[in-house]
Amino acid sequence: MAGTSAHALSPGVATEAAPAFAVPVGLKSTAQTDTSVSLSWVKSANVPRYRVQVYSKADMSDSLYFRFTDSAAEIKNLLKSTTYKFRVRGIADDGTTLTGYSAPVSATTAAAPAFAVPVGLKSTGQTDTSVSLSWVKSANVPRYRVQVYSKADMSDSLYFRFTDSAAEIRNLVKSTTYKFRVRGIADDGTSLTGYSAPVSATTAAAPAFAVPGGLKASATSHSSAKVSWNPVANAVGYRVQTFSKADMSDSGFTRFTASSGTINGLKPETTYFARVRVIGAAGENVTSYSPTVTFTTPVDPYPTPTGFSATSTHRTVNLKWNAVPNAPGYRVAVASRPDMSDATWRRYAGITATETRGLNPSTTYYFRVRVIDGAGVSLSAYTPVLSIKTQPLPPAPAPLVSPLTVASFNIMCANCVSEDDENPNALSWAGRRGAVVNTIKSRMPDILGVQEASQGWLDEPGHIGGLSQFEDLLQRLKSSGAQYELTNTQRNNCVNSTTPDGCVFQDRGASQGTRIFYNPAAVQIIRSGSSALPTSSVPENRRYFAWAVVKQKSTGKTFFFGDTHLSSSKAAGFYELRKKQAEAIVSVIRTQNTAGLPVVVTGDLNSSKWLEPSNAPYDVLTAAGLVDPLGNDYLQEFPSMGATAEKRINTYLNSWNGLGTVPRANANPAANGTYIDYILTSKMRVSQWETVANLDANGNYTGVFPSDHNMVVANVGLP
Repeated sequence: MAGTSAHALSPGVATEAAPAFAVPVGLKSTAQTDTSVSLSWVKSANVPRYRVQVYSKADMSDSLYFRFTDSAAEIKNLLKSTTYKFRVRGIADDGTTLTGYSAPVSATTAAAPAFAVPVGLKSTGQTDTSVSLSWVKSANVPRYRVQVYSKADMSDSLYFRFTDSAAEIRNLVKSTTYKFRVRGIADDGTSLTGYSAPVSATTAAAPAFAVPGGLKASATSHSSAKVSWNPVANAVGYRVQTFSKADMSDSGFTRFTASSGTINGLKPETTYFARVRVIGAAGENVTSYSPTVTFTTPVDPYPTPTGFSATSTHRTVNLKWNAVPNAPGYRVAVASRPDMSDATWRRYAGITATETRGLNPSTTYYFRVRVIDGAGVSLSAYTPVLSIKTQPLPPAPAPLVSPLTVASFNIMCANCVSEDDENPNALSWAGRRGAVVNTIKSRMPDILGVQEASQGWLDEPGHIGGLSQFEDLLQRLKSSGAQYELTNTQRNNCVNSTTPDGCVFQDRGASQGTRIFYNPAAVQIIRSGSSALPTSSVPENRRYFAWAVVKQKSTGKTFFFGDTHLSSSKAAGFYELRKKQAEAIVSVIRTQNTAGLPVVVTGDLNSSKWLEPSNAPYDVLTAAGLVDPLGNDYLQEFPSMGATAEKRINTYLNSWNGLGTVPRANANPAANGTYIDYILTSKMRVSQWETVANLDANGNYTGVFPSDHNMVVANVGLP
């Protein structure tokens, strides 16, 4: 989720007896249509929800069931002219039965309304390519289908749908007699009536047009020219042809609806010929061309860039060139063919070096660069084509001898799903915590940064005034055989840390939903703590950076581990707040890690590479020396040259899945998805990164969603 909403309940002093629940009474039908029945009944005390059973067969074999929170319901999508029986019972929030069913009541849906064939069809106007129609509306008919044909056997029929009783049929042939008829249809296209009697209408003949006169052309820049001519009466469009060769083999064509415009994409220092003709709406020629006129484009206003050079890795090519004085920008063309026929283009402003990513190993690519303005208009000629071959794939590195598995997982707070949420994937904590446990166990990270593991008491049967979400998760991990521990078990920074009610502040190292879980068989906690991060005036849960100094038992190496969840609000000022929170994290690391230990930071930064004006927390943390193993930097789809992940699994997925079955992801599996969940490291080997997801054969999410975020896991080698 984008944010955490903590929820805490005060503990009770005595256990109340379970309330008694009465069977709902007073069930009755209050209204019927041809496809629905409305019901009401008397509310039962303490009953939070109701289940309505609907059936039309005596053995109830066609029963359907519907849940409601109120004592009124509308049952939809029923059959017309059908008698149904209805009964209602009380249920709990999780669907558990609380009462028996009420006595049934019967109601019969109405018959389908009768629909009249439309009448009064007539033609209200014609042009050379269209006919306008109107007719009298038929009662209760939501849509109409108009049939159009010109042949007696109707073999050339066309059909058009309309919601009103008027229509314009376009793109007809000039001077042609058509027949038209109309019928009523349902929203889904089902016929409701027969066709009306047909009416005939004939399109007008094509108007006569004069060849355009008064053509003028003059260059407005080294790559563009202005053209104008005398308007032709009733003309709907014009086509201007430009060419510089006598055989017209380099002709370009530009369409205009007005009698003037601009021709772009011309070559500098070139004499062009231009001529114009009238065309129809579909681009068909209506007149011959006018006589030609000539104009000459001036020289390029900027010199061609010099010093164009390149270096490569197996996936990237780094380009650089000398700056052209006062150049507003540059366009780099990239191609895999020497003639640049498959080129793609990238614009740059204010820089003279760039990294081209997502390339194939051991492949020759071709590049050239030119000066352009802010609108993309060319201001210089291209440099000569530069070719370079990417490096071959490097040999697979030796496996890590003692990898440390680290992970980050925003598990979505227990009360972040509304009971009114219509997304079937949005389950309560009770409905998905098993999936959270299974996800963690499937990768068994040695140390795991968790976010949104609420410290509030769980508002559910058996847990009211009992466990918090992070405590519940810990217990369920242990009971499943995964013997994890927490670096800090305190709920709140209060003298009485159990509840924030009447809190007398005491730093207990608590960090709300930001928690560090660890496997004591793999790592040992030397010391740990947490630091509150800067806040804003906008009400929001306090944000923390939880940290620990940790020893990996298999190697005896010590490292610094941190976990955070930055502010989620999109309100004004929160860009700067997340930046300040990241700066505070850097300060904590420097203060607590005076030994210069290797660093791993996990967390939900609530900021991605597409956020404007920048990915501020990412920039702050990487500027402080941390490395993104995915190389997923600002506005880039493909990994940077600095990416350290040696093996990548599902990294095209976004880390926030939004509980949508169809993944939010980059379409290219070699690219990086959009991440707000991160694992950042100091300089160290990262042998594998995985964005953990349960996908089916079609690449869609399947099974229970543990959270609206995917867990991310990395195997690292401590230096």
